[in-house]
Amino acid sequence: MENNVRLSEKELYDLRMKIRKVNEVDLEALSPQCEHDSVFPKEMWEIGRKNDMFRLSLPVQYGGMGLCFEQYFTLLEEIARGNGGMRMFWHVANGLSWEIMCERGTEEMKNKYLPLMGKGEFFTAFALTEKDCGSGADIRTKAEKKGDKWVINGSKTLISFTDVCDAYYFIAVTDENKRKKGGHTAFFVPADTPGLRVENMPHMMGCRGAGHGNVFLENVEVPDEYRMGEVGEGLTVFLHALAISRASIGVCLLGMSQRFLEMAVKRSKDRVTFGKALAQRQAIQQQLADMATQVMALRLLARECAVQIDNDVEDLEMITSMLKLHGIDTVKLVSDGALEIMGGIGYFEDNPYGPLERMYRDARGMWLEEGPRTVQRLTLVRDVIARDGEIRHNNYC
Repeated sequence: MENNVRLSEKELYDLRMKIRKVNEVDLEALSPQCEHDSVFPKEMWEIGRKNDMFRLSLPVQYGGMGLCFEQYFTLLEEIARGNGGMRMFWHVANGLSWEIMCERGTEEMKNKYLPLMGKGEFFTAFALTEKDCGSGADIRTKAEKKGDKWVINGSKTLISFTDVCDAYYFIAVTDENKRKKGGHTAFFVPADTPGLRVENMPHMMGCRGAGHGNVFLENVEVPDEYRMGEVGEGLTVFLHALAISRASIGVCLLGMSQRFLEMAVKRSKDRVTFGKALAQRQAIQQQLADMATQVMALRLLARECAVQIDNDVEDLEMITSMLKLHGIDTVKLVSDGALEIMGGIGYFEDNPYGPLERMYRDARGMWLEEGPRTVQRLTLVRDVIARDGEIRHNNYC
């Protein structure tokens, strides 16, 4: 990663507050249309370009701000306070869309595409999941080398942003005899490549606007320079990208949890029953205390994860899976608590305390992004066992 820019505390605070306003005012104004149509309004791109939201994490040499992950995650938390579908988009635009190209693409491709991504003029979707198999060694999409080109055949499902992306990152089997290791390769494929076809999927429960589709590849030909990394490194390329993305989702869960907590506290101060505010009742105080403790623990875990990424720690699977796992547990506890404290008005779309109803639906989609809790536990426990339970990275954490 080439992200080492660090703003002053004042600069970071000012940028945080700017992004919070953009999310809770400018982009929030687009949410009703987004919820109704399940399509991103075109104004979203203009707001993003105007407020540097495409270039927060992109390295400086390609036109980005190049922020270190500790500071970028602070801003991503603010983004997650807003519309869930747009949160998905900004998370990918500042991560999966450019990272694989930056780390594995040729210099010519990086110089061509990465500046466009930083301007919000090019977006790449991440295509791993397949129907009737897992998201790993058992995938069925295949690529065969023919001369100086690769011919790809197969299909992907549940792929995000098929309605707005300009290209895809695909992973395919290139050596059947090496499925467990060294038999997969990653590719960059423009969306208008002949033989690539998309079927749109139904609208989702939450995170609306983030279109999903099934992608079919029938004799899709790409030049060898569109290969991302070495032949046989596909799983390594994709799993590393997923680890960073998993951490980003954990940070987004933090942003949502923080806002749920704030809405719950505000409501508990305003709501009076039998002459006494809810915030003065011990039962509610106990609930808020548990919610706040969970959020703070998640914040500290997110910060430690960012520090490890910034320090180029090689194995990130344990810490990133812990972050997402604890994030899911936290947002579940805090969103349920916020709804209980809010009472009946929390179940309505129009809520003077904020979009709790929409955020409640949006949060449930994050159970599934980059793997559910069961997958996170299986991923992280391998390191726990291998380290004989000594899970500290350094003397402190």
